[in-house]
Amino acid sequence: MSRSYAQWPAGVKPGAGFWGSLVIERLHRLFVIVILLQLIQCFGDYWWSETYSVLYGVLAVTAVCELAFSRHYALRFTVEMLAAMLFSLAYSPYFEWVGLPGNWHSGDQWDYFYQNHIASLHPFFEMAAGAILFVHAVSWLGQKRAAAVTVLLSAIGIMATVDSFFPLELWKNIAWLVTAGLGWLVVLHLRQLRSRHPESWSALAERPLELALPAVVVISLLLLSGIFMPRAPALLEDPYTIWSEAQGIEVRSVAGEGGVLRAGTSLIGGLGGNASSGYGRDDLTIGGGFDFDYSPVMTVNASRRSYWRGETKAVYSGKGWSDVRSNVSAVEPNPYGILVRQEKLAPGVKMEKVTQTITLIRKDRIPVLFGAGPITTLIDVKSDGRANLGWNPEEWELRWSRPSRVESYTIESVVTLLDREALRKIQSPPASSSIDLNPYLQLPSSLPKRVSDLAAQVTASGTNMFDKADLLESYLKNTYPYTNEPDTSKQKSGDIADAFLFEIKEGYCDYYSTAFVVMARSVGLPARWVKGYASGYDPALVERGRFAGELINPDGAGTFTVRNADAHSWAEVYFEGYGWIPFEPTSGFTVPRPIAADTAAVDLQQPEASDTPAASDPAAGRIAWWMPALGAAGFLFAAAFWILRKRRVKASAIWKRIRHAGSTPNQRIVREMEKLLRFMNRRGMRREDHETMRETFKKWGDKFSSLRPEFEGIVNRFEKARYGRHGGAELDAREFAEAAAKIRKSF
Repeated sequence: MSRSYAQWPAGVKPGAGFWGSLVIERLHRLFVIVILLQLIQCFGDYWWSETYSVLYGVLAVTAVCELAFSRHYALRFTVEMLAAMLFSLAYSPYFEWVGLPGNWHSGDQWDYFYQNHIASLHPFFEMAAGAILFVHAVSWLGQKRAAAVTVLLSAIGIMATVDSFFPLELWKNIAWLVTAGLGWLVVLHLRQLRSRHPESWSALAERPLELALPAVVVISLLLLSGIFMPRAPALLEDPYTIWSEAQGIEVRSVAGEGGVLRAGTSLIGGLGGNASSGYGRDDLTIGGGFDFDYSPVMTVNASRRSYWRGETKAVYSGKGWSDVRSNVSAVEPNPYGILVRQEKLAPGVKMEKVTQTITLIRKDRIPVLFGAGPITTLIDVKSDGRANLGWNPEEWELRWSRPSRVESYTIESVVTLLDREALRKIQSPPASSSIDLNPYLQLPSSLPKRVSDLAAQVTASGTNMFDKADLLESYLKNTYPYTNEPDTSKQKSGDIADAFLFEIKEGYCDYYSTAFVVMARSVGLPARWVKGYASGYDPALVERGRFAGELINPDGAGTFTVRNADAHSWAEVYFEGYGWIPFEPTSGFTVPRPIAADTAAVDLQQPEASDTPAASDPAAGRIAWWMPALGAAGFLFAAAFWILRKRRVKASAIWKRIRHAGSTPNQRIVREMEKLLRFMNRRGMRREDHETMRETFKKWGDKFSSLRPEFEGIVNRFEKARYGRHGGAELDAREFAEAAAKIRKSF
């Protein structure tokens, strides 16, 4: 308990001015903010980047307010809540200002205002407000040592639990949390010293550097030692392992740290019993079963979702796969260097560039660089530098001379757009090809005849290479169930493909892909076996689609977390002039294949349109979520509305100046066009990928003839702004805004 000035002994000062007050009265609030920053990292795989941007900004403002002002609680809290509102407005991807209600007594207009303004702030504002309330509540409770220790131990317990039970590495965050906790306890100790021994405190406060330096040095050394100390084997088992083993539950260990199985270890018996899922090196013998390992391997930030291929195998022995000897050329990172493909492409084949930045989470050695196939440019790579990279143009492999530890790398790939009609014109492999097809038609002489007979039966209705491959893919997907623990006791045949098709009749990707390649080769299709990783998952993309009610492109850009459980194998078939086309025969899996816009792209849009009723309002489901937070923050909104109503014209002018500060009229037109397109998309008016802007607005103008002048005027001003050389005229920007507002009101 702090004393009043009258209680202090004569000649004793309670503090040392501003800095003494800062340390004793306010610094613990900063430590609370640091602890909160570490706690929110537990949601890194689930929260959007915008959510973190809002929270970081709000907590920064909160830190400044709490450190700068020791009193004036109402002022601090109001500024912080306004910051929460402003940051939510700035980072919400769905907020757009469409004006205040024209009729203040119209419930429909207020509902429209709510849907387009307030509801679009969910969930950012309530999360930011919750963070502010957390800081204030814990700072108030944490003025007592017992409460501070309780908060600190609870936070450490939460993060330790998440670190143990989820695939997250939070030990650095725990180190920062402990450091903040120690600083917090030091501040409380100094506060207690000032209260109980004012004479000693007065003397120490005159030499603040001598007082602070030992604490800063000790805490810094603890932090640095915790972060940079090399790992050592655990001396004690963690509580989860002890409890599981006490219950008779086997706690599985994973090969290495990153799920890449050691060289020479197959999925069969490599770990005693079932192996863990992961990227294996030895494929000479495939089969058996495995246990799923959901620990993360890498994150892939890509402009398009894909399978991340590693290696291909061509020689089938009946038991597994091996390589053919191929020429490998040395490769150095070069943003302008092109990795040449061996196969020749026909003129007019459509391609799409995919840029990927892969960050390895674990520190195991990897044999190849994974990426969408084929890789065309190695832009950058950060590795231990102990091995050289080589490019195998025949197998599309970017391989290390020996397995190396890689931190991250950036590559570009160029994938072929799937043109089904063009591929169906290829009846059979050419007599003379740009590559040697013999290795990809090879089959062992011991292959049972019933395998080729079944392949011929399945593809009997196919009149071209693509249809035959498609029939094989569908047959395997729909006939054999997926399991990671197939009953291998049923296997009598020595050929793994034959055993899968006729005896075991269940399995996982290695079984499906091997059977596909063997059956494809038996009917004359050049095919090869590919292994790598499936796409992984992008939790932010899933949550965005669920929250926004919008149609999210599942194969679009994202940051994908790839786990050991995503280790996968599939097949590729060679089409002369088009190269290697991937096929996915495994039940329950779908390979992302970009499709040419003039072929089957229309078919892909139909299920999306039928799944979303035209009359549904995407924002309708968000009302219930927002109402409690709206009630809690009602006084802020009421005050804002009252001020805006009294000073509507002036406030609108100020808002426009703030919003458009530093931008030219043309820049505002381009930005407003993007918002208008998003608005039209939410109203069911979609712009197709192959349409130009003028084609889109002409289509809408033909459909809504009463708005044709507005649509034409908007696209004319947009083209003038987009391609003009000057900054543009304010009149054009104002007329564009008026036309856009009329369109919005009409919808």
